[in-house]
Order: sequence, then structure tokens, then C-alpha cells
Amino acid sequence: MKRRALALLCAGILAVGMLTGCGSSSDKKDGSTKTEETKKAKKSDGTFTAALNYMPTSLEPNTASDDQTSLIRPIYEPLFLETKDGVEYYLADKLDISKDGKTYTIHLNDKANWSDGEPVTVDDILFTMAYAGRKSGGKSSYTMINKQDITFTKKDDKTLEAVLPEAYATYTSAIGRMIIYPSHAFDNDYTKVEGSGYFNSTDMATSGAYTVDEINDDSIVYTARDDYYRGTPSVKKVVMKTIGSGSTKQVAFENGEISYMRITTPEELKKYESDDNYNVSSFSEGRLNYLQINPYGPAKDKLTEDARKAIFLAINSKEVVDTAFGSDELATVANSLLVPDQSLYNKDCKGYKQNLKEAKKLAKSSGIEGTTLKYVYNADRPNMEEVATVLQQQLGEIGVTLDVEGLDSNAFFQRFFAIMFQSGEEDQWDLGSNGWDSERGSSLCQAYSYINSSSKAWGFSDEAGQLAAKVNAATDKEEAQKLANELQDLTLSEYWEYPLTYTNYVMVSQKNVTGLNAVPIVPEFSDYLKIKVD
Repeated sequence: MKRRALALLCAGILAVGMLTGCGSSSDKKDGSTKTEETKKAKKSDGTFTAALNYMPTSLEPNTASDDQTSLIRPIYEPLFLETKDGVEYYLADKLDISKDGKTYTIHLNDKANWSDGEPVTVDDILFTMAYAGRKSGGKSSYTMINKQDITFTKKDDKTLEAVLPEAYATYTSAIGRMIIYPSHAFDNDYTKVEGSGYFNSTDMATSGAYTVDEINDDSIVYTARDDYYRGTPSVKKVVMKTIGSGSTKQVAFENGEISYMRITTPEELKKYESDDNYNVSSFSEGRLNYLQINPYGPAKDKLTEDARKAIFLAINSKEVVDTAFGSDELATVANSLLVPDQSLYNKDCKGYKQNLKEAKKLAKSSGIEGTTLKYVYNADRPNMEEVATVLQQQLGEIGVTLDVEGLDSNAFFQRFFAIMFQSGEEDQWDLGSNGWDSERGSSLCQAYSYINSSSKAWGFSDEAGQLAAKVNAATDKEEAQKLANELQDLTLSEYWEYPLTYTNYVMVSQKNVTGLNAVPIVPEFSDYLKIKVD
């Protein structure tokens, strides 16, 4: 299937969806009138400007969406980030885990401070945990594992000890990514946060390299801190502004209005790699893009194991990559629910292989042939529209019709994660495609929460959930790897989640912008000290 054919199909087949990335030719024409002198002026003023698809309503340090995460990265930092090669420290400068995997000792950087001069302390961590559990009696993924309480002891203002009821490898990633709140700003009373308007003010205390200088309807302006504990940022001003997507963003970039943009097509990649006016950089996204079958959808009674198997055997993931991404520099075929950036990933996991003859046979015998399934995808994520089109065609080969709907991030997450959000929309979709967060480190990461889900949101068996728990509790690396290999095979044999692609994050920046790939994480730029604008 050729990309040109796909472009013609998108408008007709997916017209019912909320489509992104389809800017008009008039957009480009209108935006191309700026002179080269204007472009140079934009590129050389030393400001780093990033584009957002939409402007979140608050700067509260949560990660509800990619844009929200990108927006707060310059001003709020995690404790640390785990990679498969070790730990990268931010507000914390040391993590000790006991041999039995139960006792975590976190030490905060002695110099870490809030932008209002107050030190970052253990009280801030405990305050954030209490706030996270405000709607569930103080319980959250920070304070409980497997319905058992974690015990916390404040050793001193900079040292916190957490004793887990059992070894739980994914806790490292969970606690490290936590974005802490300034407890002193709320008199250490977490009930004062909601409705306070604190995170809509330029006076908010920040823990990152920048403070908030301006909050506008379509942009946020940050300025570098002169007391930042990790050093002085090279970039003195960061601007986040709403640009839109597709050709609108491309025109803005080529006119020098933004410092960089993501590349998602082979045509863009070829164009900018051959242009000396730009830098192209990339890294593994550490993200699995996958197709999920919903155990609670409108066609749940028809989605038996044989029906699910028919659907998965009809899919040609190589064609998905070739058609939706067009280059293995942008994405590669996935073979496991884990990603290569996780140390437990098994490169020898067989994955799924298309077998159209068997798929047609199973579609007929299971009764899924002739069925229309509701398919949803996140329209704010690159290439998801094209993936939907390919899958729609492939499943059509076995007599399964996809009623496709693209949703913006907020609407998509409410529907896709309806069981967790209790939004009441769990019965409004049958199939959905999504992408996990950046999965890096020595544990199962997000795969654990799917496979061992107490809500049974994703259909996996009790056997799979119990095996995931064993992987998570294993303190011996060889044993953990052996169990993880078994788990990767078992989950695929249950036909609930199809690993489609492993994606790369490819960016083009203005020639004077460097350091964008220094710390690989999605959404991008966990460490703004690495970015330079000459």
C-alpha cells in the first residue's frame, strides 16, 4: 500500500473522526511570505520557543496529557528518572534500595530549592502524596501497592524512608516520576490546593530551571532562574505557545517562529535532512503503540478468543509501519508488550504474524465476520489517523468493518480509560489504539498496571496478572528476566493487546538550536540545561 493512496483514503474513510495534521495548502501559502531576514531575526534572539496543540487551563504539575507535561517540564522537576542503564537524578541526588527490594531511601539534593527561596524538603513529598490520594482516603500508587500500605519515615528534612510490604520493582519508576508540590505555599494543608488559583499565577513557586513570567491566552513565557540548584540555564527565555498542527506548525517552523518541531513523515525527514539550515536529531521514544480490544465494549459478547485471534492474524504490522510511518527511522515493528528500552524486554519474543487464510477461517467460525466494531484513537498523537486507516482496510479483508472515530486527548482518555476514570464510557468502543508513556528502566513499568489490573480493564487472565506480580517481586535479575520472558509470551497468547510499533522521536530544529536529544524522554526535554540557542 502506498502513502499516496493512503492520503486519498483518509478524507473519505475517516471523515467521521476528528482529524489532525491535515492543514490546507492556503495555510502554507499565507505563511510563506516572510523574508529570509525575518527568519534570521527569529532564529537568533536566544529564545527557545515550543509549540503546543492546545493551551492547558492550569500550570498545576500533573501529567494529564502530553501538552500539559511539556508545559510544566521547564518549571517542575521529578525526583529522578529511571532508565535501563541506571538512574538520572533531579530533585533527589541519591536512591538506595535494600537487597530485599522493600526499603527505599530517597535523599533530596541539599541545594534543591523552590524559586521563592524555600528549600525542597521531605514535607513536599509527603504533601504531594496526600494530595494525590485526596479522593480515595489518602490512598494512591505512591502510598499503597497491591492494596497494602507503604510505611514512610521522615529521617530528616532531606531524607525519606519508604518501607514496602513486598518487593515491587515498578515503584522505582512511580516514585521517581512524581512531580512534587510546594507544601509551604498551602500551609502544608493539601485541601487548600483545589480552587486556590495558585497555579494560574506568575507568583507560583517552581522547582525547575525557570519561573513563570507571563500567562497569556495563547502562550506562556518562562524566564531562567539565577538560583537554580543544578546550574544556570543557557537559554534565558522559554516560550510555549499554541500553534496547531500539520502544515500550520510547519509554516511556523520554517518562518522561524518556533525553535523545533517533530517530524512524522518520511517526506519531512528527507526534506530537512538535506537542508543545511536545520538540525535533525532523534532518539527512541521508548513508547509502544498498540491496538487494544475492549472487554466491555458494545460487541463484547462477540469478541471471543477466536474472534480476537482472527482480528490479530488479519493485521500486517509491517504494512502498518510502511504505510502509516513510511520509514523505519520513524517506527519499527513491535514484537512484545515491553519495549527495547526496558531491560526486561525480550528481543526473541515472536510477536504476531499475519495469516490471512487462518484469520478468515476464524472470523467465519467465531461469528465476527460481518460485524461492525467501534474503533477510537487519539487524534492528537502523530500517525494514529494513518494507522487507523491501515487497520480499517486490513480487517475489512476478513469481513470486519471498523467505525472509526478520532478524539482529542482529553476526550480519548476519558473513553479509553473509562474503567479507571469511572466516566461511564467503557461500553462505547470495541477497539482502540494508543501509545504508552516513555517506558525505560528495569521493571515492567506501565505493562504491569495493564496486565495486573485489579479492575480487569484490559482483559488479561488471572494467570497473567499473577505472573506479572512475580516479575515485579523478583529481586534476582536472572529470575526476573526468565519470568518476564514467559509473561511476554503469555500475554500475546491471550489476544487482548496487539503491539503495533516502536516509535522514534525525530525532531528538526533551527540551525542554532542544539541539545534536543541529550536526554531521551517523551514528551521531550526533561533537562532544559542541555538545550542551547546560539
